[in-house]
Formats: sequence, structure tokens, C-alpha cells
Amino acid sequence: MAKGSSGKMLYFVLYVVLITELMIVITERDELEEEEHAIRDKMLSSIAESYKAPLILAAVPKSLDFNVGSADSKEATVVLSAIGLVSDEEKANVEFDVRLAKGSSNPAGWQGELKSTNANVENAYYVINDKGTGKFIAKITNEGDFKFVAQCRVKRSVPDYLTEKLKEGLLQMIGDLKEGVSNEEEFTIKAKRQGGVKQAAGTLVD
Repeated sequence: MAKGSSGKMLYFVLYVVLITELMIVITERDELEEEEHAIRDKMLSSIAESYKAPLILAAVPKSLDFNVGSADSKEATVVLSAIGLVSDEEKANVEFDVRLAKGSSNPAGWQGELKSTNANVENAYYVINDKGTGKFIAKITNEGDFKFVAQCRVKRSVPDYLTEKLKEGLLQMIGDLKEGVSNEEEFTIKAKRQGGVKQAAGTLVD
């Protein structure tokens, strides 16, 4: 075989090897991209399902015994857990409200329906939002079984850490983001004075 032909054959073989290696790299890249897309879609689908789940509010404890005038504790605290909040933005902006249940006795100093957005720690009763968890604080001074109803609501929002492209994909899966409103959760605070004669409870609420 002529020397020139051998050189051409060598270049041809190298060309074929280069093309083969390039095809392998492209195939591996495409497989990796497909895997990344599958993982991304699965992640977005999981987040989207969280938005479709109902917003649930749970009060802990449901029934609380409180000693009026106790030196150990001057405040009764009920934790309101909002289950179903997805993003940190939702946890920061969820609003809790608490009102007396129909037919409940009035605790002394009750100032009416409470909202966490206008909570005031100087009041006898107030609600705070602590990173998505509500806390109902009651400085009760009279005896009685006081029944309350709590609820929470939030403007649904997608996580801020997602890129704009991921946010767009998530919104396509979710559809319109609406306000989330929880169930009405009831809880009771049973206030009694230790070692004393039971005082008359407050008036009934219509």
C-alpha cells in the first residue's frame, strides 16, 4: 500500500473514533438531561400536590386546665399548628384568628375576635405567628370553661428559592393560586382557682 494511502487510512480511523466518542458524549449528555428533567418534574409534581392538599389547623392541647392566680403560670397558651403550609413565605404570612365559641362563658377582659396581624402583647388575650405556628396567649383572671374557635388563612405563594423557570413550571401544574382557608378548630380552657371557692363565670355569648 502506498505511503499516502496509509496516512489517509489513519486519519479516517481517527475520524471515526472521534465521531464515535462524540456520539457517546452526546448520548450520555442527553441521558443525563432526561434524568435531570425527570427528577425536576417529580419534585415539582410533589410540591404541586402539597398546594392541592387542604390547609388544616390543629390546636394543642384541645382542652387545657388552667389555675387562676397561680404563681407558677400567669398565662394559658394553646399552640395552633397550621398543617399544609408549603413555602417560607406562607409561614411568614399566615394569619390566625381566634374567637369565642357560641354559648361560651366570657373570660374577664375579653376584647373580641383576635387576629395575629394585630396582636398586642399588652392585651389580656392575643395571637402571634411564630414561623407558621400560631400561639394563643390568655391571661385569664376568672373561673369558667371558656370555649374558643380558631382558624387560619394564607395567600398561597410558591417558594422563593426556585428559579423563574421552575416557578413557571410549578404554576402550570398548580393552576391559579388561591387563598388557603383552614377548618375551624375548637379548644377549651378550663379555668379554676386553686384552694378557693369557685367564682361565677362570665356572661354567655349570643
